[in-house]
Amino acid sequence: MLARIRSAGVGAVFLVVLLPLLTLAQNVNFSLAPAEVHIDSLLPGNATEFELTVNNRDAIARNFTITVFRPPKEERREGRTEFPDESWITFSSSGIEIGANSHANVTVTVAIPQEQKWAGRDWETWLAVTAESSDLLSAKLYARLLVSTGGTRLNTALVAGIAAGALILGCGGYYWFRRKVKRD
Repeated sequence: MLARIRSAGVGAVFLVVLLPLLTLAQNVNFSLAPAEVHIDSLLPGNATEFELTVNNRDAIARNFTITVFRPPKEERREGRTEFPDESWITFSSSGIEIGANSHANVTVTVAIPQEQKWAGRDWETWLAVTAESSDLLSAKLYARLLVSTGGTRLNTALVAGIAAGALILGCGGYYWFRRKVKRD
């Protein structure tokens, strides 16, 4: 009997306290597009940009915050590893105010460092958009960002060094044969 009274009390607390909080959090009505972004063959040392659109479908203006979120391993796509450094992803604005029934675009830039160790990799991270609210609960949506870097990049300094070495050897060989012919 005592167990039934306790479970009824827990149910009452849920209905009185938590249910109103859940309905308050659901009042924030927004969407995010695109839900998934694929960036393929991005060579180390290069950068690319894309637009992220946040739609505010509320009857009032809202502030939104955009951040990078590291998804748990079990949520990532198969064959994808964790994005190495969040600082490689920048936003034109990490916080925006969007008017009622309106939308705004945020430019997202992904820049991979020059180092060759980043070539031939497949990463995943998520871009989180949070509707700022005075309520205890806030709504958050995610856009999946899938980045694949291109294979090895041609090292122009190495190619120039080989060409210069071949030119020096060719000239040296030419003069060596020329002197040898004059002696004979």
